[in-house]
Amino acid sequence: MITAEDVCARIAKKLGGKAQAYTLNEETAFDSVGLSSLQIADIVYSIEDDLEIEFDESRAASVKTVADLVKLAEETQQGSAAA
Repeated sequence: MITAEDVCARIAKKLGGKAQAYTLNEETAFDSVGLSSLQIADIVYSIEDDLEIEFDESRAASVKTVADLVKLAEETQQGSAAA
């Protein structure tokens, strides 16, 4: 299971020293903190690896906030558990 705090920690790691300039929470939009599409993709792929799941590519591409990503991970986990 992934939490908003987990995702925020990954964002902070990507931002490095710049992370202190932002308040990271479930409402945080990835583009509002200056993450590149490559950095966002890296976060998404690392979550897939950690949870041993695979996101639907079109749904993963539409993720805009931390909460969106957490919801997608939960739904994907539930779907793979039911399969």
